[in-house]
This record gives sequence, structure tokens and C-alpha cells, in this order.
Amino acid sequence: MLSSCKENTSAKTERNGEPDVYNVEDDNAKMNQAMEAAKNSVQEFQDALLSDNPNFEFFAIKQKFEAIEGTEHIWIQDIQLVDTDFMGIVANEPVYAQKVKLGDTISIDRSNISDWMYYDEGKVVGGYTIRVIRDELSPEEQAQFDDENGLIFK
Repeated sequence: MLSSCKENTSAKTERNGEPDVYNVEDDNAKMNQAMEAAKNSVQEFQDALLSDNPNFEFFAIKQKFEAIEGTEHIWIQDIQLVDTDFMGIVANEPVYAQKVKLGDTISIDRSNISDWMYYDEGKVVGGYTIRVIRDELSPEEQAQFDDENGLIFK
């Protein structure tokens, strides 16, 4: 399971048995650049999804959802392309957003995509917002983050 994100606050929300939610101020320049890079490269994700490359697996998209206060960015996994729409299953238990829940199958709103990722031979491709969060951690915290999330970065 991957961590989700919430805008408009700067504390981390730890959850027992669930991935942490990393809260990010909505004016965080690095995070906003990462989300823009992800949006601008969705075609790369789609091409990989459709490639049938056996080295590519665990396709996921992070989508922005309206929440009580601000927005929450939640990972959607088991991505499929149906006609021109991405479909998938909500992979995180929302903390703030109330219109979706863990396990819901949804159609992804392309205008609300904030990140995407997949594994290439077990290594993360994409994951723009994850990299921003990870880069701000100490080396020890990065190792713990990687271990908790099962991630290997190129």
C-alpha cells in the first residue's frame, strides 16, 4: 500500500495498520512541480500499461479528491484502460475524503491525476510525489519509508 497525501496542512498522519498520510501544504513548490510533471507524462504511463512488457507491473495512479477541508490525494491500483478511461480500485483508506472508500472501483478523472507509477523489474517508474516526500527524509527515514512501502527507486 502506498501513502496518500492531503493538502493544506504540514503534519504526517500515522495510522495503525494503514500507510501514513503525508500532509503537504498546497503551496509546496516541489510538490506542485511533481504533480504537474506527472500530469504532463500520463501518456508514458498509458504506453507502459498497454505495452504488455512482462517487466512492468503494479500500475497505480494517484487522484485528487475533494475533502472536508481541502483535498486528499489517494492511490488507485489495478489500473485498466477501458476505451479511453482509466479504471481502478481505491488502494488507501481515505482519511479526509468522503466520496470514496477503500476497495471502491472507480473511473479516474484525468484532470485530477496527481501522480502515477509502475514497477519496471521491481523499481519505481514515475512516483513523482513520492520522490518529493522521500527526498525530504533523512537517509534512515528513507530506508524505513522504502521498507514500509515496499519501494525500490532507480
